[in-house]
Parts: sequence; C-alpha cells; structure tokens
Amino acid sequence: MFPEYIAISKDTPVPTPELVRSWWDEYGMLDNIRAHSFVVSQVALLVNQWLAESGLALREDAVLAGALAHDIAKTQCLNSDRLHSEEGYEILFKKGYPELGYLVRAHVYLPEGHPLDETMVVNYADKRVKHDRIVNLNDRYDYIEKRYGRGEPERIARIAKGRARAFEVEDLIFKQIGLIHTPSEISNRLEGAAA
Repeated sequence: MFPEYIAISKDTPVPTPELVRSWWDEYGMLDNIRAHSFVVSQVALLVNQWLAESGLALREDAVLAGALAHDIAKTQCLNSDRLHSEEGYEILFKKGYPELGYLVRAHVYLPEGHPLDETMVVNYADKRVKHDRIVNLNDRYDYIEKRYGRGEPERIARIAKGRARAFEVEDLIFKQIGLIHTPSEISNRLEGAAA
C-alpha cells in the first residue's frame, strides 16, 4: 500500500543533481528517459519559481532532485508489469532518501488530499511532458491511454481517474500562483528545453 505522507522539510537530505545523474548511469537509464527527466526538471523548476513568487517557498533543490530521479527505475521496468514508481521508491529509500522516495512513488498518481508541496510540483511537471516535449494534460493523457491502456476497460478507467486528478492538481497549483501565470505559458517559456 502507499506509504503515509512523507514531507520534505528544511532539514531533509537531498542528493545533488550530479549524484542523481550518476544514478542514471547506475540504473542504465535510456537516453530518451534522461531527456524526459531533464525537461520535467525544467517544468518543475519554473512552476516552483512561480509558486515562490506567489509566497509559497518550496525547496528548489528537492524539486530538482525529485524531477531528475522520478523515472530512476523506468528502464528496468520496461516491458514488464513491474511498477517503476514502486521500484523507484525502494531505490531511493535504500539510498537513504525516504522523502525523495515518497516523491518518486507519488509521481504517477498523487493521493487525494495531498498538500501542495515539492511532490505535487514534480507530479504535475511529469504530466506536462510527453517524451521530451511539453504538452497540455489532455495530450499527455491521450498518449498514456493509447500507450498503456491496452484497450482494457479497467486500465482505461484508471487512466481516466489519473487524468481527472491531474486537472485537480493543475487547478490547485495555479490557484496558488494566481492570475500572473497560466498552464499554457509553460510551453511558451520553455520552448526548446529538451536536453
């Protein structure tokens, strides 16, 4: 079952971007997943900056590390029924980063009632990046349904639930940010962000 919420505090140890990138090598992360993770990190940092401007200061280092690490187990789980979010959680927990492990575990589906924090920012950023391109939530979920739905009603229903949750998350984040920025502005600001 999903672990109870683990908050990132001012004292939470966070790996450097260089250390996370060394894990990419350690776990044989494919180049396309590296490129995806880099673009997710750029979206997450921009959203985090806008949240800071609104008065909500989250840890930028944790947002960056979490975005870079969110698919740490993706390569090893390809072509299997293994869950990369679960295995990523285990990897980071064993490396001594349980808070970051929780973030990785929650990047696929954010539990209901989750607070607006570093985990939510990375979860949202991931939903805005298809491969290494910034897209809107419907484009991303159309791809997810086509790629992972397999025409199975149960899978498609789970994906639809994830889509609805992603829009809830987007609304929550942008209510905090206010009228200064919009979701569509992300792609304009980060055009050409691919690694």
